[in-house]
Amino acid sequence: MHGIRLVDDPTLSTGALKMSWLSLRGRRRAASRHFRALALAAATLALSASACHRRADSARAISRAISFEASIAPQPVRAGDETVSIRLADASGHPLSRARIQVEGDMSHPGMAPVFSDAAETAPGSYRAPLAFTMGGDWVVLFHITLADGRKIEEQIDVKGVESR
Repeated sequence: MHGIRLVDDPTLSTGALKMSWLSLRGRRRAASRHFRALALAAATLALSASACHRRADSARAISRAISFEASIAPQPVRAGDETVSIRLADASGHPLSRARIQVEGDMSHPGMAPVFSDAAETAPGSYRAPLAFTMGGDWVVLFHITLADGRKIEEQIDVKGVESR
């Protein structure tokens, strides 16, 4: 009888037994629905993770096919406005023009607001962006690059020991 235990209790009416059985059946259905929802969520998560992994692999492959160089001048880097220079080339060394590059500077410790700047192309494959280092310390500079054909690349450099002015 599917897990129902009948008790010989004269105080229970037939309706109480029927309610008990219906209650158990409802709990089983609810458990079955919860199990299906959990299985669906697990499958969705697994598919999402594999899609993110494929996107990351694709971005790494694009990044390997692109030559990226970045420098900051003047040296040593000091708090205040500095110039970030970027060079982009394809695998054969040809300059990559018409890219959109957003430069983001983040302090390596939490609590500081990031600074942003857009790079301008100064020659084929060469870009410059002003970047305001708001204080001395260690920084991470991120480059959000969209190539002319729409491919996206993320690069980063660490800038250690930015001096205070």
